[in-house]
Amino acid sequence: MIWQVLGDILPLAFGIIISPMPIAAVIALLLGPKGKVNAVAFTLAFLVATFAVTLAFASGTKGTTQSDSFFAQLFHIVLGFAFAALFFFLAYRSWRRRPKKGVRSAEPKWLAAIDSFGVVKAVGLALLLGTVNLKNLPIEIAAGATIGTAGMEWPLVFIAVLVFAVIASLGVIVPTLIGASGSPKVTGFLRSSKNSLIAHNNVILAVLFVILGVLQLGKAIGSFGG
Repeated sequence: MIWQVLGDILPLAFGIIISPMPIAAVIALLLGPKGKVNAVAFTLAFLVATFAVTLAFASGTKGTTQSDSFFAQLFHIVLGFAFAALFFFLAYRSWRRRPKKGVRSAEPKWLAAIDSFGVVKAVGLALLLGTVNLKNLPIEIAAGATIGTAGMEWPLVFIAVLVFAVIASLGVIVPTLIGASGSPKVTGFLRSSKNSLIAHNNVILAVLFVILGVLQLGKAIGSFGG
């Protein structure tokens, strides 16, 4: 059963992997004066935050579907449609907020001030992006609900959440590992990547949320035959 659950949450983890702002944040930290230390602190805190939020929602939904009864199926159907609607709304919201043609996206003020961050602020930023971030939180809730309602025992729930958190954090783990080399070529690549992520943030998110919405919609429709 755990393999089926991991297959269900993998697309959700991918949604967090390509979330632009956490990646831009860790790159900005790497390019700052305390690069490696701040980036490692940010990455670990982001991983812990993703794990904690997902586990909380997995715990909150565990035991809600103990059988294949009508009400259990109805719960999955309603949950699937609710998440699909949420992701489609976020896709519409992100698309509407994309910059107009010829207009350059403004860098967020917190990102522009990231050079002055120490370890504490880097950790705080990671916790914010990993917990109350409107872009990642719905994905973590969906993953937690998927794990919690699968009917697995607690050790398997814990493992599934941990796997999800690690995979979801690859978007910040990989730049941190790459940036550790400190070579000029890597630094230049990271700087251009950060600028691209900021410029196309809303378009990336719009496409991402549409994909997640379609997946959740398909899961909800599939529950009719469960």
